Amino acid sequence: VVNAALQQVLGAKLPSKSMRHVLDQVVPSCMKAVKDVSGKSTIDETTGGRQLRVEQTAIELNALYTIKQLLIHSPIIRAAAKSGSLELHAAILDSSTGRVDIIGQHPLTADILEHH
Repeated sequence: VVNAALQQVLGAKLPSKSMRHVLDQVVPSCMKAVKDVSGKSTIDETTGGRQLRVEQTAIELNALYTIKQLLIHSPIIRAAAKSGSLELHAAILDSSTGRVDIIGQHPLTADILEHH
């Protein structure tokens, strides 16, 4: 899904309506990843290396975006987080190795909870 969303950010042909609905949820993270990585590219970085960094950044940002959406749109989750009985942590599964990388809590969790 992230790769398809990245293709949309780069101007690919629009997918089916149902797929666009899914991609619309991921595109904001992909746009930010492209912007963030473009600003930090080095001269000796290959196109493939840059693309991998964009993909990884987009995946991480999307995991954090999902936490933010849960905190904003779910009163039950927000209440549990505010009371301290629930912590939301992002994690990324590498399906080729089975390794799970823990990203942790959204860095702005306290601000999100304070304003919602």
